[in-house]
Amino acid sequence: MAGSSVSRRRLARGSLSRQVIVEAALGLLDEEGPDALTFARLGSALDASTTAVYRHFTSRDEIVVALAEELDRLSLHGYEAHEDWRESLRDLAWRAWRTASEHPAAASTAMHRTTRGIHELRAVDAVLEALHRAGLRGEDAGTSYAVYAHLVLAVCSQHATRLVSMSAEGVEGWVQVYHPTDPTAYPYAARAAAYLSAIDHTEVFRRQVELVITDLETRASRAGV
Repeated sequence: MAGSSVSRRRLARGSLSRQVIVEAALGLLDEEGPDALTFARLGSALDASTTAVYRHFTSRDEIVVALAEELDRLSLHGYEAHEDWRESLRDLAWRAWRTASEHPAAASTAMHRTTRGIHELRAVDAVLEALHRAGLRGEDAGTSYAVYAHLVLAVCSQHATRLVSMSAEGVEGWVQVYHPTDPTAYPYAARAAAYLSAIDHTEVFRRQVELVITDLETRASRAGV
């Protein structure tokens, strides 16, 4: 990796920190994919010993959680709540989608993780603020938060995994194709093959988010808002 921008980072003695390591980890994943996330590779990229990295993170899993927190930070950068709660939920969803698109290896590895960090808390609070503005309270707000958050994180993580697979396989575009050996055994899949191969996953995500918002609108109207 002699030509990598990550490997050329040289640190002054004593300047290694958790944030510097996380940024280097993100860079490694962007450039080389999920398998590059090792203590040895991080040490090499930072021109530091593996032991120095271990002083800040005791395991690869701990780095993954820190990466998830960094993805939250990147997604929320510049976010401000909208007057319309629907626009807030759309904005937050598309911010996650863009982050997954820009950092697919990190997102496929870490976006589904719970961090219990400040940026995750910011994201949770932003969604709950939108739901509060919609008029949802108590258990309904909690369940609605879970429906929204689980959908966004799961779909964005899957999107990132798809992009990583495309990169690994050298494929410019990913398609989902079903060509059963015996089409009569799977007639519906056979008939839909052409359409399945042309799925626009960005449009699928838009529709999924809108379905959740429509459900929330219905719940808000029942609450008398």
